[in-house]
Amino acid sequence: MKVWLAMTFVLSAWVQAARCQAFISKEQEIQMSMDIRNLVANSFDEDGLRFLVPGIIRLCFHDCVIICDGCIDTRRKVQGGNNGLANTWLPLKKLYNKYENICSRADFFALACTVTSDYAAERGEQEGLCVPTPGVVPNDCRTNMEILWGRRTCAVPQLVTPVRNIPNANEDPYKWFGENMDMTPREAVCLMGSHTLGKLRSNETGFSGDYTPQMDVLSNEFFTMMASGTSWKQHKKNVVIDEFPQTRFQWENPDKTFTRVNSDMMLMYDLGKLRQHGEAECLIEPLPKKKKEKHCKKQPHWVIVEEMAADNKAFIACFGAAMNKMMRNGYKEGELVPTGQIIPPPLPDTTPAPGTAQPGPSPPVPPPRRPARRPARRNRNKKSRRKQKSKGRKRNRLQLVGNPAPTPRPQAGPLSLLTNLLSI
Repeated sequence: MKVWLAMTFVLSAWVQAARCQAFISKEQEIQMSMDIRNLVANSFDEDGLRFLVPGIIRLCFHDCVIICDGCIDTRRKVQGGNNGLANTWLPLKKLYNKYENICSRADFFALACTVTSDYAAERGEQEGLCVPTPGVVPNDCRTNMEILWGRRTCAVPQLVTPVRNIPNANEDPYKWFGENMDMTPREAVCLMGSHTLGKLRSNETGFSGDYTPQMDVLSNEFFTMMASGTSWKQHKKNVVIDEFPQTRFQWENPDKTFTRVNSDMMLMYDLGKLRQHGEAECLIEPLPKKKKEKHCKKQPHWVIVEEMAADNKAFIACFGAAMNKMMRNGYKEGELVPTGQIIPPPLPDTTPAPGTAQPGPSPPVPPPRRPARRPARRNRNKKSRRKQKSKGRKRNRLQLVGNPAPTPRPQAGPLSLLTNLLSI
């Protein structure tokens, strides 16, 4: 079964590459970008939020956890970390059907992420959160992300093998981004800054609340609210997800208008060993009043958060660079090309099929050895000869002790003859 899935993935990748164009023109890129931008700007949810802004950024991140392949499993019981992404994928899929013969779905996801990030940064410029530097080209209030082509689409979106390691709310972001995406601590902080978009919904993750006041604007407000000394306190929440009661611990500011989860607070603070359901063993603000309580120490990389909070342009530039690196995840140098260049065919995949052991290096061949001349038999002959010699010596000793040599007989004379005759 696993071999069949691997073969299906490879064949579908080649079919997708053959069906799509090997050359994306600048006019086609502009047309797709305009359609995506119009879709993002005019899609609102029941709260009046442009829900595709945070949705597409989240979709792109989850798609690139292992490899950016346009494969998103929206089944809640299989990949719970993707809860809610179906609301983003369905309207985006309708637009992609218009361009499915031009580019792969993985490339379309990446283009949508680039266009949406730039649109969210432009919204921050309109709100006065960022003022472009006069005479600087390109605009330093935009992400200025690159557009590359050549990503391969997976076989079937519902056949994701293995299940992607989506980070949960209790994981250390520095460790997770370093192990799964080869991100530096600075790049991890910038990618976590995407939480300035959107909000937490209890029916999707079990957490609820807003991250920032403006949920469709890309800015450094996520960091300024954490680095300004705001008091954050952890609260217990009892929620129901998929008809199962669960417990969550989330951080809230004093008036409970904004929310953070443990992974957010770990950017600045060491929460120690988390207790059951993610309860921290220390406090952030205010200082503890009881002896049993203690204050959370700061992380070694907390200065990066302070830097992003102090300079919005630095955050936007760092965010764009980190997103560029993330959207190249799983591809080698030269596989992705910019607009106007011929897309190379996919390189042969040398990765073993899921579930198979990867062969290690072959052991070195030892030099030929000279055959021994029956050492065991020769040793046995030596032992037997020694045994026989010892037996012989013992027998000789026994003969000397048990049978003494006869005494010499006296010579016959006249007296001896007379004695013999008398005895008769």
